[in-house]
Amino acid sequence: MSTEENRRTALKFVESMGGKMDLSLTTEDLQWWGPRMGFIDIADFLKVIELFDAKFERHVKMTVSGVTAEGDRVAVEAESHGLLKNGKTYNNTYHFLIAFRDGKICLVKEYNNTAYAAAALEPWVVPGEGR
Repeated sequence: MSTEENRRTALKFVESMGGKMDLSLTTEDLQWWGPRMGFIDIADFLKVIELFDAKFERHVKMTVSGVTAEGDRVAVEAESHGLLKNGKTYNNTYHFLIAFRDGKICLVKEYNNTAYAAAALEPWVVPGEGR
């Protein structure tokens, strides 16, 4: 795939995080890296998403604020907005580094404001934490 196709796919994927994540854009062996989790496979990542979604009244909206693409790597800056079940608003910032293999997403590294996430979402147990 071209850099521009990778860019479009990465944007589509990040935007799908606010609802039903579009896993058709990923490889079967997708690896996800995040603070507190380290590298986890797709099965563990889906458990994290289930726990995350359970904290909210409805799906979180992801808004992209910037994107840089080069070859098989796309960097996406985004912001989340959502209503927690406790009535508070959740609004975090993210940087996703997304790598491609054969036109599909094979690796996502997610960076976010972990102090904010911990305060807003605790208690929180992350599958794979401590790896």
